[in-house]
Amino acid sequence: MSDIIIFYGSKVKFDEYLPSQYSTLTELVYENDRDSKNMIIQIAGQEQPKSEPEKIIVENIVVGSDEYAGVREHVIINFNNFISKFEYDRLYLHNPPLQISEQIKRLFPEAKVCNQEYTNLTLDDLKEINSEYDNRIIGQKRAKENLLQALFPMTLSNRKKPIVILLYGISGIGKTETAKFISEVIGEPLFRKQFSMYQNNQFANYLFGGAHYEKSFAKDLLDRESNVLLLDEFDKAHPSFHSAFYQLFDEGIYEDQNYYLELKKSIIICTSNYLSLEEIEENLGSPIFYRFDKIIQFKELTSEEKNEIGVKILSETSAEYDMNLSSDVMKRLFDSFLHCSNVRQIRNIIQDTFAFNAIINEIEKE
Repeated sequence: MSDIIIFYGSKVKFDEYLPSQYSTLTELVYENDRDSKNMIIQIAGQEQPKSEPEKIIVENIVVGSDEYAGVREHVIINFNNFISKFEYDRLYLHNPPLQISEQIKRLFPEAKVCNQEYTNLTLDDLKEINSEYDNRIIGQKRAKENLLQALFPMTLSNRKKPIVILLYGISGIGKTETAKFISEVIGEPLFRKQFSMYQNNQFANYLFGGAHYEKSFAKDLLDRESNVLLLDEFDKAHPSFHSAFYQLFDEGIYEDQNYYLELKKSIIICTSNYLSLEEIEENLGSPIFYRFDKIIQFKELTSEEKNEIGVKILSETSAEYDMNLSSDVMKRLFDSFLHCSNVRQIRNIIQDTFAFNAIINEIEKE
């Protein structure tokens, strides 16, 4: 009996299971197609010996999650028949679609199923967020307090389902940066999807599952490296797609016609540029509105906070360019900060100012 390992998780962790030498699904499909094209010449009057086709011998077979999209439908539907054409010692499957995993589990019930263990939020992580947040995201002390309250249940050992948080307020004042900061504290790359890009009919296939070779949200979730998820500009997706998230937000389960997965103890952060709770519920609708565990406002920046942000970015940019600005330029910069509404605008003004002065300095050297 050959060993079969089904692994659910990121490619980075899947690679840790693999031997140094192996054949891929793509290579085997090519090998099988090549053999099937070999011509058999029959001579009239002579009976040809009947024999079973010889199996191709390989020690290890590895099927990466991206390979399923590159093979024909019949390989997926009849995967066990296809794989039986090879004699192998070990088979490694990475995030297989349901059509394959159900065939394998039915024929080989002793197949080993492994799931990636993601890093969970701890009390020490919360303490670090509390102590460092104000240095990273300026002007959102109240948002930080609400965030700590929302995240605390994730430190409890009996908590299994995800926490779903909606951060709302104008653009560029720390919502996305908050999600990045949390993932950095936990120590895993942020899983981020920009929902402003998904507003057409193709998004329906992406969310609910289309053909096996098409991209899907479920497959991307299986491939993720982190349990911190950012659904950026969640409000930009059409409300007709919100039903895809009901079970995910309620139970941590996401499924489409090709994949099924459970997200245990995940931190799911959605962002929105709406300015009030009333506006959020009116536009997103009550079914999704009441599925958020916590809705946190990010308030607009005061003049003092804009200056504080400007000082921080000025220091970073000055070190980057290895130059200082004149007092006159600095005064004009601080005056301009007051007309900015977010961090992004302040950063752009500072970057443009340094770039312009650097160019002038180079011209004066000539």
